[in-house]
Amino acid sequence: MDPMTIAAGVSAIGSILGGIGGFKAARGKAKALEAGAAQARAEAGVNAQLALEEADRAAGSAAVDAAAGGGLTGSALGALDDLTAGGMYNARTALYAGTVEGRNLQHEATVSRRQGGLTLITGWLNAAGAASTALGSMQNTRQARLAASQQRGLSRAQSVGFDLKGAY
Repeated sequence: MDPMTIAAGVSAIGSILGGIGGFKAARGKAKALEAGAAQARAEAGVNAQLALEEADRAAGSAAVDAAAGGGLTGSALGALDDLTAGGMYNARTALYAGTVEGRNLQHEATVSRRQGGLTLITGWLNAAGAASTALGSMQNTRQARLAASQQRGLSRAQSVGFDLKGAY
């Protein structure tokens, strides 16, 4: 085999292995992103619960302070309502932020999987191109050898005295 054919074969093998490696790397990245998305959603629930508990503690403390100062009237009730509303807002905000982060990570995982598939396809197409180059090189070598063989045959025939013009 000539060096061009060998180089094309090595290139084809490298393209295939590169495509497979890229596919596996993208799949691993997608799994990590999906785990991150699940973690973000779980943390959002925990953060929302913590926000509600903090609001409950603050409201409880305010109620005790108000009761010690003469009862829950007017602005004390308004303050409790504000604390409760603020706690709900913080809880909803935590849930929303975690949900958005989870969706973003899930989208990145989907994109990574698709890129991995395209990397695999590209590797196979590059390998096919390299194999085609190798086959073309082998065909050219074969034709050159055939032409050289025919020329040697003509030279030998003429040295012996045969006239073979037009025989090929």
